[in-house]
Amino acid sequence: MYRFGIEGVMMKKEIIDWLNEIEKNEGTPPDSVIAFNFGIMESDKGYMIYLVGAFEYTEDDDDWACIESPTEPNRYLRLPDSIQNEEWENIFEYCRIELSKLENEGSFNNTLIKNAKAITTGFDDGELIKIR
Repeated sequence: MYRFGIEGVMMKKEIIDWLNEIEKNEGTPPDSVIAFNFGIMESDKGYMIYLVGAFEYTEDDDDWACIESPTEPNRYLRLPDSIQNEEWENIFEYCRIELSKLENEGSFNNTLIKNAKAITTGFDDGELIKIR
């Protein structure tokens, strides 16, 4: 059950700031990058999301997102301390809902992923959920 209030509001701002920082450091991706995945993972630093882009996308086959994880530290964003002790299902739901809110509000339209044909999220070893 999703029950995160202020954490969600703060996290949406952190995600947009993070995307803007990636764009500032790496530039805008080429138009040939048509899909982005917000991967979710658990590391020794806690639960994190990371961003990868792809040149191809297939809605019925998640293998398009099987891209090597980024090596740049700025491509990772640690999720808030207040949810770090949650079960993985709650972490997934938190990410899905907050990313969906950003998409529905049009917030991604002013970031480096504005031209994406598809945006997804999910754990590395699980099913991806389409956000766009």
